[in-house]
Amino acid sequence: MLGAWGRPKPSKRQALAWAALLLGLWMWAGQAGAHLMPAQQGSLHVQGSTVLAMVALPVSALSQVDDDGDGRLSDIEVQAHLDSIKNQVKARFRLFKGDTPGRVEQLQVLAEEDERTPPLASGPTALAPSAGAAYFLMLMKVSFAGAPEPLRLETDLFGSAARERQLTLKITRGEDTEAVVLTPWRNTHQLFRSPLKVLQDYTLVGMEHIVWGWDHLTFLLTVLVAASGWGYWWRVLTGFTVAHSITLTASLLGFLQAPTAWVEPLIAASIVLMAGLNLVQLSAVLGQRLLLVFACGLLHGMGFASAISDLGLHGAYQWTSILGFNVGIELGQILILLVFLALSKGLGSVAWAQAVHQRMGRFTLERWVSALALAVGVFWLVERLWE
Repeated sequence: MLGAWGRPKPSKRQALAWAALLLGLWMWAGQAGAHLMPAQQGSLHVQGSTVLAMVALPVSALSQVDDDGDGRLSDIEVQAHLDSIKNQVKARFRLFKGDTPGRVEQLQVLAEEDERTPPLASGPTALAPSAGAAYFLMLMKVSFAGAPEPLRLETDLFGSAARERQLTLKITRGEDTEAVVLTPWRNTHQLFRSPLKVLQDYTLVGMEHIVWGWDHLTFLLTVLVAASGWGYWWRVLTGFTVAHSITLTASLLGFLQAPTAWVEPLIAASIVLMAGLNLVQLSAVLGQRLLLVFACGLLHGMGFASAISDLGLHGAYQWTSILGFNVGIELGQILILLVFLALSKGLGSVAWAQAVHQRMGRFTLERWVSALALAVGVFWLVERLWE
């Protein structure tokens, strides 16, 4: 017997599972307030050959459904464009078993209440719940022929606002749990990977974080330009590594909790400190620098922990995730040092660079780098304190 979508009606057991899912959401909503799920978050539950997905998605990720152009999805707009919304979600939030896509058996779209409306608001300034919210809730049931192993997720349902460019998901399969953060630049993810694959992936993430983390990169440059020689570089980088490894591991394991609101400004302050020290000291004092770099490394470790917490540790291989991320950071630091040495040597062999260096006198290229780092650090510090 066929259902409304032209497919066989779900079995009694499947219907009960779906009903239990909706009941759980309703109970969760009663505890959490008006919204069923925080924006840009969701969960996937793997049960045998079925995956149940609950995800809060941004309205701006959809096309031609926001009739009044207010960036919100009202109940009226949902009803008017329900088929279009479902088709877009099915086409752009996809689960695969290997290269075989799963079959979407059920899909529901719920318009959230307007998050701008305070609970029990009244009076002429209160917004009607039907005004809609900037995101909506998607509930999807996907089935496969047999257990979905390997299971892969692909999506490009990201919004236009900066805060809508990241989607955090928690995945469960029996006793196994995994968390993943998807972005427009990393919009596919294979779930429940092998330990070796987890190690490789988190090593790459660690390298990317240090190489593309402009605040960490700027800090390392202020440390590297302070003095020259393998002895100095090896000691300060080792001190930085040991320090950030301590706070990174302690934070990820829950022994140390530091709010991002003050960690990020302090990281910017560490850049200001090291750059300013480079400008006032003619030559770096090794013992002093080691102590300062170690102290700053403790701060940066908490910043690294915040980044990987946003990404999510692999539940089954927590220590593998931490190890891979740490190894990636160290490889990134080595890469930065090699690039720094190559550029220094290259500039030193160029005639015009030598002439500029001679004309600058005491205000060398290293001091210019420190001055620029100081200006950038002050800007970041003010910006992060202002937020």
